[in-house]
Amino acid sequence: MHKKEEENKSEENKPKTNVMSSVGIIKKIDDLPELKEILIEIFETKTHVAISNYSIKYAYHILEITGLEEFDLFEECIEINRLWQQKKVNFQAARQVAFKANRAAKEEKNPLKVKLLRVLGQVAATPHVRRHSLIASDYGITLINLMYPKDMKAVENERLYQIQLMKEVE
Repeated sequence: MHKKEEENKSEENKPKTNVMSSVGIIKKIDDLPELKEILIEIFETKTHVAISNYSIKYAYHILEITGLEEFDLFEECIEINRLWQQKKVNFQAARQVAFKANRAAKEEKNPLKVKLLRVLGQVAATPHVRRHSLIASDYGITLINLMYPKDMKAVENERLYQIQLMKEVE
């Protein structure tokens, strides 16, 4: 057996893992895992472009929740995602904007804006790896946790919103 065939065989024998298992999960989050699993199941049926659309729409939703105004970096994260969809930039350009948003989050003092910037970093990174949209969704839940501590009904409402949005995007 050739080396390549052996590699393919070993890949086939590896156990299937959850789509989030290879992504650094947010450690402190009050969540409803059963709703997150539904979101992931729908996510797995979507194209990369549909997932990118989800992340853009979700960023606007999070902006609305925070009550903050749009700002230059918000627009830059949205725009880089749109430009990638139009094949006008590559994913490396999107990653650079994502790094910029993550650096801004580390320096930000307003906790609501920190969460928004974390979402935006994931939105900008979605062209690079589509799973970043799921991490953006998790950061959205951490925002809900911050705004409504221990309110699992608020978490449920946010996950249901995410599920509906994921179903609708194309």
